[in-house]
Amino acid sequence: MNNLLTDWVASMMNRLIESGVRDVVISPGSRSTPLAMAAYVHPNIRHHIIVDERSAAFFALGLTRSSETVRPVALICTSGTAATNYYSAVAEAFISQLPLIVLTTDRPHELRNIGAPQAINQVRLYGEHVKDSIDLPVPENAAMPYMQQTVNRFVQLSMQVPLGPVHLNIPFREPLIPDLERLKQTLSGEAPVLETPYLRPTTTDIEHFIEAVNGKTLAFVAGPNVPTPWLEMIDQIAATYHIPIFADALSGMRKYDAVLTNYDTWLASDHRDEWLPDVSIRFGAAPVSKRLNQWLSKTKQLVIDQPGSFRDPSSLATVLYGDARDYLRFITSSNEPAYSSRLQWFEQVTEAAKDDLQGESGLTHHLLATSIDRLFVSNSMPIRDVDTALSAGTPIHILANRGANGIDGVLSSALGSCYETEKAALLIGDLAFYHDSNALQLLKTHPGRFSVIVVNNNGGGIFSFLPQAEIEPQLFEDLFGTPLDLNVRGFAETYGLTYELIERPEDVQSAIEAGVQLIEFPSERTRNVTAHREWTQSICSRLVKENES
Repeated sequence: MNNLLTDWVASMMNRLIESGVRDVVISPGSRSTPLAMAAYVHPNIRHHIIVDERSAAFFALGLTRSSETVRPVALICTSGTAATNYYSAVAEAFISQLPLIVLTTDRPHELRNIGAPQAINQVRLYGEHVKDSIDLPVPENAAMPYMQQTVNRFVQLSMQVPLGPVHLNIPFREPLIPDLERLKQTLSGEAPVLETPYLRPTTTDIEHFIEAVNGKTLAFVAGPNVPTPWLEMIDQIAATYHIPIFADALSGMRKYDAVLTNYDTWLASDHRDEWLPDVSIRFGAAPVSKRLNQWLSKTKQLVIDQPGSFRDPSSLATVLYGDARDYLRFITSSNEPAYSSRLQWFEQVTEAAKDDLQGESGLTHHLLATSIDRLFVSNSMPIRDVDTALSAGTPIHILANRGANGIDGVLSSALGSCYETEKAALLIGDLAFYHDSNALQLLKTHPGRFSVIVVNNNGGGIFSFLPQAEIEPQLFEDLFGTPLDLNVRGFAETYGLTYELIERPEDVQSAIEAGVQLIEFPSERTRNVTAHREWTQSICSRLVKENES
């Protein structure tokens, strides 16, 4: 038996788990045999076997944030084009700062670029979408310490701020079968609980912050994925100094009662420039709301982020680096209470009208009133409807792939991110559902209760809100509407899932509570646009009327 190969992969798996990896997602193949076997039989690794590499990569992406603490997750695939199917998820992980450990197995060096089967150039395959990439040597005794140190170093790198994916290309020569008994005897170790180290700001940045905020009317902006340890202090400082918090649906801050959540609606008012703060301080990525981002571009913006990040799509903000808590303690001057009170009044007027939401927004409003613990949200219209409907004080944890904002791999990501959750759901449109429908196979074995709500508007609903909607109707339908005429019930029958068609938004609640796995809500794109715009306009008209009186 091949003792060197056995010891090599056993040592690699042990180093992975000792560095913090607990989950390994495997897409079986021939060249990956030794590594897959080592992961499969390791006593302290939770393995997940997913035959479609694209689905596997997005599922692993979800697993990185399936618990309260972000943690590294490893992927294993065979050589050749299998590794290319990881690319979309790797790009999302890089932009969303999630620690994927990508392990692509490969032909040995002597079989590359000579026409050998199932061989492509896998060296630095993911380009600048990983924090680092390395092509390891084939197993040999002299290289064992180097391999061990490299594995440790790469996992640690994935967890250093800004977090992100890393890529190890791992060549193997035949024979590929390790000694199973020897393998079992040499596998050991447990994954530690990892904490993300947030770096301290420089004295210069602190001084710049103090100068920028002193004596100014301030607003906090909590964008997507604010580090959890920052949330409580942001809330406390805001309450102490009467600073409004514009809380994105993905920020983690909408569980607090006093944050602003309805701004995308009332900022549609022509009076919005009257309500500008002097300075906005953003934590996390740029918010989903286009109206909010455009409004804030008219004021001085500070962004507090970690070294290595630059998340300012406007290119107008001053980016300060370090732990936000080190900055917040230097805020000592208070806003006039009337400023926050005025914005809170706008919130109350909008909140009171949410029961009047219709169509897709109405469905989302009722979905958020259910007893689910986590909701994963697809891009395009679903995330915008959640941003509109999610109220302050709602405990549901909202997640989405808002790095590259793609609609591929959404179902797989949702199932991964909700793997630890007892009761969860996914809100998704028909196009994104179609893109990742093979992940329904994973839903059959999902450990918790999980419902997929498909908003079926027969195409790309968001384009009906964009300038493209004004072009010639048939051209619009062919290029942007792209109707698929999906038989969603047929997907449920194919995969053996429970199914329910609902036609009233409020019926989603009983379907969720009954544990229905696939829920379809039909919608008409033009009617949805009209309902959305009429509701927003009614809020803005009321604000103007009551303000004048």
